Amino acid sequence: MNKKQGLSRNWSEIRSVLFESLPDEIFSKGNQNEWLVYHWNLVVGKQIAGVSTLGTMTQGVLHVQVKGKEWVPVLDSLKNKILKEINSRAGEPLLSDIVFKTVAR
Repeated sequence: MNKKQGLSRNWSEIRSVLFESLPDEIFSKGNQNEWLVYHWNLVVGKQIAGVSTLGTMTQGVLHVQVKGKEWVPVLDSLKNKILKEINSRAGEPLLSDIVFKTVAR
């Protein structure tokens, strides 16, 4: 194993320890929006999180507003991967779909 692989492995472990140290009530069903925002940022990364804003979630469909129409096809192509990762982190099928909409800049 090279040094870089060891560092990324350790970072993953540190992140999970930090997440587990947070109080459970932060991510309860009553705070579902905060839970989604937290995990959205981790799943999609800094660049996509910077151009997207989570809207409402209705019947398992998450509405996401993006800055710039060029992002909609990019995010649509990643939709299944994002859904799978969010649902995996939730431990249940939390989302059934994500709808991306462009907002004015």
